Amino acid sequence: MTPFHDLDEAWKVGPAGARLEAIRAAASKLRERLRQGEKATSVRTCDLITLPYPVRYGLGGAARVAAPYLMMTNRMQIVTFVEDGTPRRMLVNPSDHERDAATPFFARLKSSAPAFLDRLLARRHSTVPERLAEARLRGDQIDYVTFDHLHTQDLRRVMLEWCPNAKLLAMESELAVFERLHPLQRDWYIADALAGIPAARLVALDSDVRVGDGVSLVRTPGHTLGNHSIVLHTDRGIWTISENGVAVDNWAPERSEIGGLAKNAEQTGVEIVLNSNTREHSLEQYTSMVLEKILADEVPDGSGWRQHFSSSELTPSLMAPGLRATYVHKAITHGPPPA
Repeated sequence: MTPFHDLDEAWKVGPAGARLEAIRAAASKLRERLRQGEKATSVRTCDLITLPYPVRYGLGGAARVAAPYLMMTNRMQIVTFVEDGTPRRMLVNPSDHERDAATPFFARLKSSAPAFLDRLLARRHSTVPERLAEARLRGDQIDYVTFDHLHTQDLRRVMLEWCPNAKLLAMESELAVFERLHPLQRDWYIADALAGIPAARLVALDSDVRVGDGVSLVRTPGHTLGNHSIVLHTDRGIWTISENGVAVDNWAPERSEIGGLAKNAEQTGVEIVLNSNTREHSLEQYTSMVLEKILADEVPDGSGWRQHFSSSELTPSLMAPGLRATYVHKAITHGPPPA
């Protein structure tokens, strides 16, 4: 794993408005450098669960729609790549949605709704072990696990049972959250998420890193202090992955067909709409999303949308009328099947 420091000086610039412009300039240079490097070997995307989420959070209070909840599909990537000549396998956002239901916010939401409504709203597509079996992979063949941040995640089965040899790649500041949760963080973290996982299997990062060919982790603080984005170099160019937003509309609200977003962008002059269930550092999250938008290449169909993949992507549903993303990625697919 190789640290890189292309963005370090830009993140040190102040005040926040000047820092945004410094990141904008540094991101353009970094994208060109990443595009000149090697590509990942393969990427496959797997649906895990579709679940409800408050519109006021996912679309930052900018949407003008009747539905209080949107539906979003949480997805995992299986990524293979070469690290110093050695083939590696990494799971990106392999959520244990059965255990993650204990997240205080979602547990409270479930307890307040009739059981039939929970079954109607939440669609459980598959589990991580089932998706690995479909890909003809064993859990003990996985080298790395990473999540863009650790909201709602219970990692005990992921790390101790499903991927017993993998190392968790996370920012040092994200891991430190579990030492003592702030009251405003408790709703979104599972306090015992890391209990029993040997410290030797937790890789605490303090910089942007190149994990291997075509795979990098880039700090994108704001949604949480330790948030990072997964950056993949594929045959379609650069992709970025995070849950900073729930749809491409979050990164280009001026083009959105979701009610209210374009009007809000026009009135306020913003180019970003935050996924704002937590506002640990909203100005930084905005800057981080601009960084993601610049790093990601445009989709090849000429529509102008960027290849940013929301790890939980807005999904059309009869239960959420009027809530349809203007453009949907659904999956990142690159290279041969993982092996």
